[in-house]
Amino acid sequence: MSLVFGHFNLPWHLGLERRAFVRVGVELKWRTVPEGTGAMCKLLRAGELDLAIMVTEGAVRDILQGSPSRIVSSFVDTPLTWGVHVGTAAGITEAGQLKGVPFAISRLNSGSHLMAMAYAKTQGWSLTEQDFVLVNDLAGAIERAKEEAPIAFLWEKYTTKQYVDAGILRRLDEIPSAQPAFVIVASEAILKEHPALVKRVLKVVRDQAQGLMSKKTAPEMIAQRYKMSVEDAQAWFASVEWNTDGKVDGAKLETVCASLVTAGIIDAHRAKNIEGMIYTDAGPSKTTDPA
Repeated sequence: MSLVFGHFNLPWHLGLERRAFVRVGVELKWRTVPEGTGAMCKLLRAGELDLAIMVTEGAVRDILQGSPSRIVSSFVDTPLTWGVHVGTAAGITEAGQLKGVPFAISRLNSGSHLMAMAYAKTQGWSLTEQDFVLVNDLAGAIERAKEEAPIAFLWEKYTTKQYVDAGILRRLDEIPSAQPAFVIVASEAILKEHPALVKRVLKVVRDQAQGLMSKKTAPEMIAQRYKMSVEDAQAWFASVEWNTDGKVDGAKLETVCASLVTAGIIDAHRAKNIEGMIYTDAGPSKTTDPA
């Protein structure tokens, strides 16, 4: 499974292109979900996915709300930097003008949803369900942002930079997440039926990530693949660290829960129930190495 932040998913794409999954006996079928984490939560619950790459806070929230899935590995250990955007046609030029402006989100429980709520809190106000407009994906957000009626949205800043440079979007602010950017989530069904297969998949991804991070020409390759300038690719690549040991830091997940409570996204009682969120062979644990 994929997020639309394609550059982050490069280790998976390299594994597919190099037939690395096939060599370990895995027939991996990739599916891109432009609507992001919120849509993948629904697909996992419906049994339409075995594995998904999710924004960490979205994965944590959905599991705490009863999703039959578990975090099996961290994927990107460094945090995301979210850009706060509006369309240039809207006439909004600073973040202080955003109070009362609706926010475009891909889906409920998506990163664009959860980070919008967190960002509003940092500005001293709150967003309610009536303040959100579902736009499905980044393309939908950009189209809506071209209208004169103002709307704001949060998205990973390098993904949107080409639209900022082209004068379509204006980035008013940035907000870094306080936790690792992405985790890999597996359905309880696949973990019960094929735990060894999941381990082999994760091993391939970690090996590809390790090789990529040691590749001197990686920024040039990334720039070509994802239509970024070499300078942007270099800056982004220098800021990203993929997970290579499979460990999930339970203490950081507790921090995620605390931030979700602060933002009013989950209640404090539910946030205490993190036991069982992380998968190990022996059962739930607060730190795990699935290899």
